[in-house]
Amino acid sequence: MSTVSPDFRPAFSRYPFVYLCSYFCLGIFLAEKWAWDSGFLLLFSAWIILASVLGFTLLRSAILSKQLFLLWVFSLLGYFAHQQQEKNTGWKNWHFHPGKSIFEVKICEIQKGKDWSKAIGEISWKAQHQSFQTPVCLYIRTKKLPKLDDILYVKSQVIPIENKGNPGEFDLKTYWKTKGIQGMFFIEDQDFKVIRNEPASWLTQSVRRANLLCMNILSRHLKGTELGIAQALILGDKSLLNNEIRSAFSATGAMHILAVSGLHIGLILQLLIFIIQFTANWMSRSKAIFVIVLILWFYALMTGFSPSVIRAVFMFSVLTLTQWTGQQISSINSLFFTAFIIVLLKPMYFFDIGFQLSYLAMLGIFLFYPVISRSWTPQNKILHYLWEGTAIGFAAQVVTTPLTLYYFHQFPNYFAIANLGLMGLSSVVLAVGIFILGLHFVPLLGKLSGIILFLSLWLMFAFIQWIESWPGALVYGFDITPIWIPWLFFIATVVLLGKPTELYWRINAFHFLVILGLISWKRWEHMEEKHVCILNENKCCILYKNKADVFCFYNDINPEKIKFSVQNYLKVYPGKISYYSMKQRNFYLKKKDTKLEIVWHGKNIYIHVNHASFWIKPKLNLEENDTENTLYMPWVSHPKSLKFGAKFIELSVN
Repeated sequence: MSTVSPDFRPAFSRYPFVYLCSYFCLGIFLAEKWAWDSGFLLLFSAWIILASVLGFTLLRSAILSKQLFLLWVFSLLGYFAHQQQEKNTGWKNWHFHPGKSIFEVKICEIQKGKDWSKAIGEISWKAQHQSFQTPVCLYIRTKKLPKLDDILYVKSQVIPIENKGNPGEFDLKTYWKTKGIQGMFFIEDQDFKVIRNEPASWLTQSVRRANLLCMNILSRHLKGTELGIAQALILGDKSLLNNEIRSAFSATGAMHILAVSGLHIGLILQLLIFIIQFTANWMSRSKAIFVIVLILWFYALMTGFSPSVIRAVFMFSVLTLTQWTGQQISSINSLFFTAFIIVLLKPMYFFDIGFQLSYLAMLGIFLFYPVISRSWTPQNKILHYLWEGTAIGFAAQVVTTPLTLYYFHQFPNYFAIANLGLMGLSSVVLAVGIFILGLHFVPLLGKLSGIILFLSLWLMFAFIQWIESWPGALVYGFDITPIWIPWLFFIATVVLLGKPTELYWRINAFHFLVILGLISWKRWEHMEEKHVCILNENKCCILYKNKADVFCFYNDINPEKIKFSVQNYLKVYPGKISYYSMKQRNFYLKKKDTKLEIVWHGKNIYIHVNHASFWIKPKLNLEENDTENTLYMPWVSHPKSLKFGAKFIELSVN
C-alpha cells in the first residue's frame, strides 16, 4: 500500500498527527495509571533531552532526535491536560467521609426507572477560595421525581464509585470517570427538597426540545421493540432497550448498530452525497460540501449532542472539509487530528470504550478496506454492494476484535453474516428515519414512511434473533492481557498490508498464529478450571466450578440480585450454571473427586472443599481466634474483606 512505508511506520511529513496524538495519549495514560511527582518529571525530561542530544550528535539521526523531543513535549502536555481536567471537576479537592453532608445539586439529566431513577447532577461548592461545579451520579427513589434544572437541597453521603473486583465485570469506575464523575449518592423523599428551578441556557433547551420532538415523531409510528431500536439507532437514545434486545445484538456482534457512531454518520454522509449529486447543475462543489457538513451538525443537534454523535460528526466533518481544499490530504492524518482535538479538550475521553472502538474501526477501514475489497470483485451489482459492506465490516472487525476480547471476553462467531444483513437494513432504517423526522407533517408520506420503517426494524430484529439462535453464536472465556492489543494490531497490519513472498510476512504470520493459539489455550484452561470463587456481593455468593459445570450458592431467595455478577463471571469462566438458594440452609455436594460443604454457624458460613477450609463472617470480632483463611463480608473494614474483590480457592484438576 503506497501510504505505508516498507517498515510499516507512517512518514511524519504526511502523518504528523498520528505521532502527536499518540504521544499526547501516552501522557494521559501515564498520568491516569501512575502518580508522578515533580522530581520524577524532571528526571524523565532530563533523560529524554539527553537521549535527543546523543541521538543527534553520536548517531547523526535527526529523525530520532526529533521524535524523542516531540515525545517529551506532547506526553508532558497530555499529562498536564489530564491533571487539569481532574482539577476542573473538583474531585481532586473533594474529601469522601462517612456520614451525611448537606449540599445543593442541580439536575442536568434524569432517567426514570421502576424503583430507583438515575440522574446526573452538579454539586455547587467551594474549596480554598475556588468554586466548583462537580458532576455527580445520583439515584432517587421518590413519589414525585424532580425535573431537569431543579436545584435540590440534599442531605446524603457521597460515596466514591468503585469496582467490585469480580471476574468479568465492566469497569464502571473508568466509565464514570470519562464523564468527569467519581462519586454518587442515594436519596429518598426525606433526604431532599426542591428549592428552585434554574433554566438551562438557550442552546441546551433548544437541544432538549429538538430531541424530544424527534422522539415524539418516532413514537407516533412505532412502539415496543421497534421503537426502542429506532430511538437507539437514529437518535442514540438507549433508554428503551430491554435485556432481550441487548442480548440479541451482543450475541451477533452487532451492538455497534445500536449506538450512533462513525458507522451511522458515514452511512448518512453517503446518503447525502448521493442526494446532493442531483443538484450538481445549480450548486457548486464547495457549496454542496458546506451544506452536507451543516446537515450533519443539524442531525447532531436533533440527537441531543451526545458525546458519541459529536465525535462522529466532528470526525466526518473534518474528513469531508479536507476534500473541499482539493488537496491530497491523508484521511488517516485527518482522523488522528480529530482524535487529538477531542482528547485535548477532554483528556479522559481517551479511556472511553466508545471513543476507542469508534476510532479504531475507522482506522481499520482506512487501512484495510481497500486491500480486502480488492481481494474479490463480483460482477453482479447486488453482490458487489453486499461485498463492499462485508469488506467494511471485516476491516473494522480486524482492529476492534482484540479490544472487544479484552473488555467483554466474548466473540460472536457469525458477526460477518450478521453485519452483512444489517448493512442494508440499517441504511434503510437511517434513511427512512431521517426522512420521517423531516417530512412527518405530510400525511401520506409520513404514514408510508412509518410503515416502511416498522417493517425494516421488525425484519432487522427477526434477522438478529435468527442468527442468535444458531449453535455457537457467541463464545465466552477470552481473557487477554492489554499488551496483546497493540501487538495484534501491528501483526494484522503487517499480514494484510505486507507481501506474502517476504520473510518478515511469514514470521509475523507465524507470530499471529502463535498468539491465536495462546488465546485459545487460555480460554480452554478457563473452561476446564476447578475452583471455588466467592464474589464481592452484599449477600454471600459462592461459585463452585467443576470444568463445564458451575454451581452457584447464594444467600437469598431471589437469584436475580446476583445474576448480573454471575453472568459476568461466566464470560471469563464459561460453563453450565445451576442456582441453589442457601438461605439458612446447609449444603453438601460431592462431585467425583471433589467434596464441598457449606455449613451455617450462626451468621457465619463455613466452607470446606477437599482439604481447604474457609470462614465467611459478616462482622469483625477481634476476640475470636480467626484463622488466616477467614474472610469478611464487603461492609467490614479489614485487609481480608471481600470488598477488595472476589476470592478464589484453586482446586487441583485431575
